[in-house]
Amino acid sequence: MAAAELGMTNGDYVFYAFDYYDAPIGESLPLGTRPWMIDGLNDHEEEAKLAYRSLFVVSLANVKTPEHDRFSQDVKSLAARQYNYTYSENENINPFAMSEYYAMKILGVVLNETVTIDGVAAASDGAGLSKRMWNRTYNILGRQIVLDENGDRVADWVVNQLDPGGNAFRPVLQWSSSMKIFTAVTEEDGTPRQIVWYNRTSLPADRTFPADNHDSTDSGTQRGTPAVAIGCSFMAVILLVAIVLAVFYRKIIWNKLRPAGFGIPPVLFRNEI
Repeated sequence: MAAAELGMTNGDYVFYAFDYYDAPIGESLPLGTRPWMIDGLNDHEEEAKLAYRSLFVVSLANVKTPEHDRFSQDVKSLAARQYNYTYSENENINPFAMSEYYAMKILGVVLNETVTIDGVAAASDGAGLSKRMWNRTYNILGRQIVLDENGDRVADWVVNQLDPGGNAFRPVLQWSSSMKIFTAVTEEDGTPRQIVWYNRTSLPADRTFPADNHDSTDSGTQRGTPAVAIGCSFMAVILLVAIVLAVFYRKIIWNKLRPAGFGIPPVLFRNEI
């Protein structure tokens, strides 16, 4: 609604949001029917729907495999049987539960390797186990789970856009972490799914705004004004003075408190340790 009030929903701007729940590639993102509808703001529904036309939602990719489908059904059956929770028809498994499963599978693989190569005693070396996990690719439930050289997961992502009918978000682009490229999501007939730029025939221009009535350079840099330079210098001086005063004040307080906390022989505490 703020974007609408600022006149930024005419197609000249795009907006991005992140949703860390898995989005099945090729299917609608489960954000509900007509996600632009806002309870209590019926008078602004058209404005919200217009703003959603320029919104892209980035989410984790969800590559569907037979192994993953079977695992999902097992989890849903277990949730209903033991925890009295029933998943809705199109509801995905909680991503935190999936991450926990991936982590335990990776730990199992590394533990088996460690015990086989270095013996049982090496299984207690937490740092060694962690490093053995890094910079590797694991095949779990038909998916490739990639950890980089720092142990961070390298995930695939999808970019979702509201469908032409305005009812739900659907993937339009997918990011491959292994190939480092974006590719279009394909329709059932094999044609690439097109991004719909609202009120335009092409993506909005990547513009920079000139400063002080001067044109921006080709590199996108802008020339500042003398007032900006003076203001920055003044703020730097204030910050420096504040740091000096803080250090001086801290030293005064420290000297006042020191006699009460120092001079106690450590031998008094040895029997308490």
